[in-house]
Amino acid sequence: MIVRMRSCAQAAKVAEATGGVQLAGKPKPDGTPTFSRYVEIGVDFEAHRPVVESVSVLFELYDGDANSYAATGGPGAQLPSGWMVTAAKFEVEWPADPQRAGLVRSHFGARRKAFNWGLAQVKADLDAKAADPAHESVDWDLKSLRWAWNRAKDDVAPWWAENSKECYSSGLADLAQGLANWKAGKNGTRKGRRVGFPRFKSGRRDPGRVRFTTGTMRIEDDRRTITVPVIGPLRAKENTRRVQRHLVSGRAQILNMTLSQQWGRLFVAVCYALRTPTTRSPLTQPTVRAGMDLGVRTLATVATLDTATGEQTIIEYPNPAPLKATLVARRRAGRELSRRIPGSHGHRAVKAKLARLDRRCVHLRREAAHQLTTELAGTYGQVVIEDLDVAAMKRSMRRRAFRRSVSDAAMGLVAPQLAYKTAKCSGVLTVADRWFASSQIHHGCTSPDGTPCRLQGKGRIDKHLLCPVTGEVVDRDRNAALNLRDWPDNASRGPVGTTAPSAPGPTTTVGTGHGADTGSSGAGGASVRPRPRRAGRGEAKTQTPQGDAA
Repeated sequence: MIVRMRSCAQAAKVAEATGGVQLAGKPKPDGTPTFSRYVEIGVDFEAHRPVVESVSVLFELYDGDANSYAATGGPGAQLPSGWMVTAAKFEVEWPADPQRAGLVRSHFGARRKAFNWGLAQVKADLDAKAADPAHESVDWDLKSLRWAWNRAKDDVAPWWAENSKECYSSGLADLAQGLANWKAGKNGTRKGRRVGFPRFKSGRRDPGRVRFTTGTMRIEDDRRTITVPVIGPLRAKENTRRVQRHLVSGRAQILNMTLSQQWGRLFVAVCYALRTPTTRSPLTQPTVRAGMDLGVRTLATVATLDTATGEQTIIEYPNPAPLKATLVARRRAGRELSRRIPGSHGHRAVKAKLARLDRRCVHLRREAAHQLTTELAGTYGQVVIEDLDVAAMKRSMRRRAFRRSVSDAAMGLVAPQLAYKTAKCSGVLTVADRWFASSQIHHGCTSPDGTPCRLQGKGRIDKHLLCPVTGEVVDRDRNAALNLRDWPDNASRGPVGTTAPSAPGPTTTVGTGHGADTGSSGAGGASVRPRPRRAGRGEAKTQTPQGDAA
């Protein structure tokens, strides 16, 4: 067995305590050998589990050994470690004491101060480098930024000792991550859309957030109080039993806490490591294969096939559309807000009403996505979904109502949730090709020339389509779910995140508006059509994949 720790220092401690062997790492450019974070501890891992967990519960377990690691360069197949990192978010009351409430706001401001100071240093360094190429640039990593802050904090922020040191580290960590994302996007090593250079944070626009990794962090036994460093105990508006019972029994360890402000309310997110069984949860119907089509009218249409009995079903999950349900109230509140004097009690009351409507929409949308994905992941042995480009759908078709409906359906939440839930429940997640016309190909029908039959409709978002061969009127969503259910098994499988992995597909010639680009039709490959930064008047705009979610 091979254990992967979070750092080389932790790996050295585990090797010394268990008598294991710390495996070699990648040598330095000058040829000096190094050690990796992998430790071989023998076949019986359970005998060494207490020692490994005393160092850190955030480890990974693999079935390889030193010989296989030297031959392949990899630790082998990953096994369940018995620990899972999860989080719970609780709403807490603002402290009644004005001094403590001011301390909370001071922490938020201190984080912004450290972020803006570090960003100013980086900008000054870039300007100096542009003026003098011989100028030695400073590093942008968190370690270098913290060292620079510790040297300058007495002059920059003489009041720094009034707050926890974690608020300054939190701001510098966010800055380091933002700079790393910008640099990786500029170099082309980061997936997804390119991100811009970090900007200075304003107290009006930036929602307050502080992450605590050290200090007094606990959930009290009364199940109503959460204690954070320096600020002290905060009264929770809901019962904290779902986390506190694991902490009391020793099945969980708190890793960090994040204090944040949203909609004018205060929240505490508790990130903790939870002990889990090494065997995965059994599925209710492991022999059933399901194809799910996401949509706007209907949140999801699921077509199932039991490979053992041949039984077929089609289930439709309604879309709660919380934003659409509150549009009238939002418009009324918006008109009322425009008639209020900014800064008055009436103005603040109407703003609070709009915040309540926003909060309700967000919570209903998340709840619908979680209920859908939990049921699918815990029921079916294999789930097939399509790789939708939700961001392109929000920009496309020049229809405001359609773009608003796509945002209201929150289709981007489903794929990441299914990814980790199917892995937890020993299910299989299959991602169909993004360019697969699931709703346009008539399921089970073939044209006289042997090609798949294409359905016809008046527009791209018609609910019912007409088959030119049989004359049958076909429901768009049900037809797409059936096609996804029968997607071949050689497609890419989960886990997936914000983007799907590559799926095999035929080589396709794709128009870009500036010529043709020939490449694989895989969803996650580099052959996805390039999109220009901006398309001005008279310039052809790139057609982006939108999927068949309507």
